[in-house]
Amino acid sequence: MTAVVLDSYTGVDALRIERRPVPQPGPNEVLVKVAATPINPSDVAFLEGRYGFKKPTPVVPGIEGSGTVVSAGSGIMGRYLKGKRVACVSQARGDGVWADYMVTPASLAFPLDASVSLEQGAMSVVNPLTAMAFLTLAKEGRHKVIVQTAAASVLGQMVSRLCKREGIQTINIVRREAQKELLKGQGAAIVLNSNDANF
Repeated sequence: MTAVVLDSYTGVDALRIERRPVPQPGPNEVLVKVAATPINPSDVAFLEGRYGFKKPTPVVPGIEGSGTVVSAGSGIMGRYLKGKRVACVSQARGDGVWADYMVTPASLAFPLDASVSLEQGAMSVVNPLTAMAFLTLAKEGRHKVIVQTAAASVLGQMVSRLCKREGIQTINIVRREAQKELLKGQGAAIVLNSNDANF
């Protein structure tokens, strides 16, 4: 298989492409033929060694993705997932998702509904959990407003939708007028362009 490999925690310059054997799933693990994987800010932080943990290098990066379970080790969950389209997350040890195939615990592979594309499924873990964490922190702190930069990002849009549903105001900061119009079109009340002269 083809894999992206990180040789050291010095960012994108430490990445290379490599041919590797297809990994084999162990007990309670599945082998996913990867279809899509995003590059989230958390992935960039991982490449630079700023994510909170480091795996021994060389390592295949990539925190989340999607694909089809093509093989399973022992365990009922893995057998259940075989042949299913899944969203998947890399484990804290071992390689990540930026490869043709990846092994992950069956508990980190989530079946996708037929209405969810593989591209959508590839982004169904990191940003939603982060958005929920922001909302939880705001509610626990009894905050009435969340101020967010990069508000037109996928994460920013999720935060806005969740906050609107929960009655928490968002102040959304973007860098381009088109992003401002996008968020206004989605019902955001306060959107500020940081490049405006009066920002």
